[in-house]
Amino acid sequence: MELRGKGAYILVLELEGDQTIPVGKLGDLRFKKGIYLYVGSAMGGFRSRVGRYLSGIRTKRWHIDYLLSRSKIRAVLLIPSELRLESYLAERLSRVFEEVHPGFGSSDTRDRTHLFYVG
Repeated sequence: MELRGKGAYILVLELEGDQTIPVGKLGDLRFKKGIYLYVGSAMGGFRSRVGRYLSGIRTKRWHIDYLLSRSKIRAVLLIPSELRLESYLAERLSRVFEEVHPGFGSSDTRDRTHLFYVG
């Protein structure tokens, strides 16, 4: 996968069973088995942000790190852009998919969440 440029991304994750996962300051969160979409921003570059996820996370820094420790990445969608599209994408996904855990991945925005349950 070519990780040049910057912009927004969507991780497609699979959780193979129902689980309760401790997620930093959000506490213990319950996740259903299934497919999740996580929207993120890589304005510092896809290589540093997405590359970190693909190479394995050693230190948990963000909410998504906790979920990634228990799930599998099934796909990564890169949306190259000079603009911050993270909130736009999260709003659009919220029209179609179930929002999961208020504040998840969105503490630096006004968005309700950046995590969505597909099923």
